[in-house]
Amino acid sequence: MFTVRPVDVNEFLVKDGDKDGLVNLIERTCTCREFQIDMLPCKHALAALYACRKPFIDFCSDHYKKSSLVEAYSGVIRPVGHKSEWGVPEDINSKVVNAPPWVSQAGQPKKSRIPSSGEYRGKKSRTCSWCKQAGHNSQNCSTPLGFTVSSTSETQPTQTRKQCKCGGCMGLGHNKQTCFHGQTSTTDSWHDEDVIGV
Repeated sequence: MFTVRPVDVNEFLVKDGDKDGLVNLIERTCTCREFQIDMLPCKHALAALYACRKPFIDFCSDHYKKSSLVEAYSGVIRPVGHKSEWGVPEDINSKVVNAPPWVSQAGQPKKSRIPSSGEYRGKKSRTCSWCKQAGHNSQNCSTPLGFTVSSTSETQPTQTRKQCKCGGCMGLGHNKQTCFHGQTSTTDSWHDEDVIGV
């Protein structure tokens, strides 16, 4: 959507609706300054070249061409040799270049590092604080209140845990949601009189 108006044979006024450009193809300049800074045709120059049907490659700098790259490495490149053989002036050799000072970022520093891609990051298994068994927590522990599981898998009585009182049957060791009174199933059921200290 460019409007190209020739001023003369080599100069064109290109309007793009935003920032107009006055292009000179002989001097390879444009008022937007991209043509002379980058040494490549800018959008205004490309529109002018398209209007006068001239090849774009002829207006690119030789620095961007393959022939310039090949010519730059066409000579012999000799090895620099060992560091002890370098002819470094004494005033440069005596200078010590230190690393820039470290500036801490705002906020609390991280205590654990972020694992890299592909690095295994195992999940920490849950351990019950009541029965000391892995795989669950104290909220869904199946060990009866007033008992703990020892290392020999025997249930031993203890009096360390505070027992709750049921609001339905007024019994100790359970609550309304886990109350077993009135249920027909007797598997894994226990009574208040079996609890130590009741």
